[in-house]
Amino acid sequence: MIARFRELFEQRHDRARVLRRQGRKIVASFYGLTPKELVHAAGMVPVQLVEDRDSRYEAKGELLPYLCGMSKNLTGQIASGVLDYVDGVMVATVCDTNRHLLDIWVHQRAFPNHWLVRTPAKDDEGAVTYFTSELKRLAAELGAVSGHPVTDDGLRESIALFNENRSLFRRFYAARPTAGISAEDAVYVFAAALTSPVEEHNALMRELLASLPPGAPRSDPKLMLSALNIPMALETIRMAEKYGATVVTDDFPHNARYGSTEIPTDGDPFRALARGYLRKVPAPGSFPLEERAVWIREAMERASAQGLIYVIQLNCDAYAFEYATLKERFDRWKLPHLKIEAEATPSSIEQLNVRVQSFVESLP
Repeated sequence: MIARFRELFEQRHDRARVLRRQGRKIVASFYGLTPKELVHAAGMVPVQLVEDRDSRYEAKGELLPYLCGMSKNLTGQIASGVLDYVDGVMVATVCDTNRHLLDIWVHQRAFPNHWLVRTPAKDDEGAVTYFTSELKRLAAELGAVSGHPVTDDGLRESIALFNENRSLFRRFYAARPTAGISAEDAVYVFAAALTSPVEEHNALMRELLASLPPGAPRSDPKLMLSALNIPMALETIRMAEKYGATVVTDDFPHNARYGSTEIPTDGDPFRALARGYLRKVPAPGSFPLEERAVWIREAMERASAQGLIYVIQLNCDAYAFEYATLKERFDRWKLPHLKIEAEATPSSIEQLNVRVQSFVESLP
């Protein structure tokens, strides 16, 4: 069962090319504030841009060395033709780097279509009204590309499909700590949702939940992992396990729409979608940091995790800022945690072994 999720993720480029040959258009998202429901309602397939652990991409991207590894890696993937199946990209601003990375991609004509998703950092009525109009603009432009206009009913149907995915993920995370699923396998269950058609992922999730065996609590040190980068998350999990710990739950803030509360399907679906995204996805600068800290603590308590490993990209100012604020709360609560700052390259990851070992050994 898990192998099918892993295949969906690891073969994401080949599978997307098959969809492309079948006449489906593919729209990529950079960060989790891009509303995939709109892409789906326009008859296209939304996929998340994901870093690939290959140092050749960083060099081929030809970006300045002090920019984050994800920006360099994705630009390198484009230059290498890895993303040749993408019909357009949607970028939601999280930091100066990713905002101006879109400008670079536009200048390079990296994709046939480029969209900036102007997401407010607030969620008051003015912000919701503005973002509603922004979503309607995007819907019209997406529909023009696909030839499939976004209707209210069509958008409600798409929201319902992603709501089902959220519900299935909540059930998965509730069962995960004692279900006998390894932390690495759980990452593939999540990652496959980012890069697969939602209908296909929902069907697999239903099968997985029906087949989960009853488990028992583990006695080894239990951890929560918070990470933006999937390759780095996998490497951190392997290091923790090497030193006797188990990652029993995780937090991927680049798309917290998975596992969060559903978006209402009654009334104006564009306004509901606007409310469903504003200050709901924990992107630095557009999400209340106090709520973020509390959410992490409560997720750890639900999974009986004794410690947190918080992984951020080297040279990522946005998440470094977030961590500085979260750390104040964690220290006040005496919540054991380890911050790791690295790039998804073998030399960068290898240097973290001693720190992870020391952290695991310090847990009660």
